[in-house]
Amino acid sequence: MKRAIALAVLAAALSGCASLAVRPCDSIAERDGKYVSRLFLGVLTLGISEAAIQQEQWLEAREGGRFCPPPVGWHGTPPPGAWQGPPPPGTRQGPPPRTAAVPRIPGVLVNATRWTINLYLDTDPATPDVLPFLVLRPGEGRQLSLVAGPHRFVANPIAETSGAPAPAVRYERQIQIDSRDRSFRLQLSEGEFR
Repeated sequence: MKRAIALAVLAAALSGCASLAVRPCDSIAERDGKYVSRLFLGVLTLGISEAAIQQEQWLEAREGGRFCPPPVGWHGTPPPGAWQGPPPPGTRQGPPPRTAAVPRIPGVLVNATRWTINLYLDTDPATPDVLPFLVLRPGEGRQLSLVAGPHRFVANPIAETSGAPAPAVRYERQIQIDSRDRSFRLQLSEGEFR
């Protein structure tokens, strides 16, 4: 038993706490495995490792999910100009993108309703061929980071079953993210849908 514990501590120390940070692109199995590993590592290190892991998750949220590819909302061939993966090394030319130096503010979106919702960011859902930015299930929260400035959120509930109609309500809110903010939290509750 002592040998197994020593081996687990050694493996955790070699892999580092940062590898146990839960990312939005993790599969359910990866996420559950990380939580179990964090539990045992947290007990062995008296919780010190959890502080390091939380710091890593905060940094990743602030940097915009550096380990996750952007979400793909289409099937088949992507539309022209869509993200096709990182360019090959050494092919980048010209000045850096405008958003590269702009600070991003980490935050959390929480669905406190009993509906699954489509969430649109800075777009009008009535526009044809516009896909939702996020789909949040009831009680689900997602980390994201936004560039400082005004942002418009629009949320529409979607039908849970094939025969049931979706509620005919809509959430719309304009928020201002200040570059001095450390973080933000936006909780969508049923009372705010009209």
